[in-house]
Amino acid sequence: MDQLVHKDKEVGAYVNERFVSVKVNGDSLEGKQLRDRFKYPGYPTTIIMTSNGEEIDRIVGFSGNKDEHFQLLKDYAEGRNTLGDYLKILENEPKNFDYNYAVLRKYSSRNDYQNIKKYAGLILQLDPENNQGKKTEMSYHLAFSDYKISGLISPMLDFTENCKDEDWLEAGYSEIIRYYQRKPDQSQVMATYESAVKRLQRPSSLMNSYAWYIFQNKIADRYSRGIEVARRAVELSPDADHIWDTLAQLLFADGQIDEAIKAMQKAAEIDPKEESYRDLVALYLKTRTN
Repeated sequence: MDQLVHKDKEVGAYVNERFVSVKVNGDSLEGKQLRDRFKYPGYPTTIIMTSNGEEIDRIVGFSGNKDEHFQLLKDYAEGRNTLGDYLKILENEPKNFDYNYAVLRKYSSRNDYQNIKKYAGLILQLDPENNQGKKTEMSYHLAFSDYKISGLISPMLDFTENCKDEDWLEAGYSEIIRYYQRKPDQSQVMATYESAVKRLQRPSSLMNSYAWYIFQNKIADRYSRGIEVARRAVELSPDADHIWDTLAQLLFADGQIDEAIKAMQKAAEIDPKEESYRDLVALYLKTRTN
């Protein structure tokens, strides 16, 4: 993002004229303290504040589109399309679906679970017939906020049991898996992954995550299952080098050296710039020779 946005002359001149810029390493002590304070969901996050430290708005992540990112910076600097701007509009148009939805998204980027719950409920009330197609998303937000507020995973379990939309089903399963990983409860992690890969039909990052979890945790009696899941994942996403990498490492751990070499060579073929793939191919070949 630095190369595409902040080092761009036009963007740099605009930012330097209007802001005092501070870049913080998210893994540093200061970065962790800021994350506790502002509760941003990931990196990179750009927070625009007033001179007294009051947040105007934030940009979470980077889409890769410099112009889009730059436009958001300009909007926020001028008070447009911010949370405060939307809330003022809702004072006069409290039943405006689009602005209620926009406010919910703003609170989601802040991990403000009380307000996520509030606006998800409002949006469901505004569109009882689901003409806007947001019912499943709002149900997810309600379950997720209840889980975060209570600390109980049951709302997410109920959501996934009844959800039929693959995108939100995957989101629900991912959160449940993170919950059990933090406990930690390996048996529940495995059971949740199993449920997920059986219900999700299209290419899913959860398939690769499941196979990698088995490899990373050295669950030897499940290597065959991990290989099976990884093979299914590469069939669905044959150009995903990171999945070929997962498959290769599981095959190698399981003693299937020749198959591991083929899989890692495929990963290296897809992304020839990734040195680790070439290094692992060399290691596997050396192991086979010895």
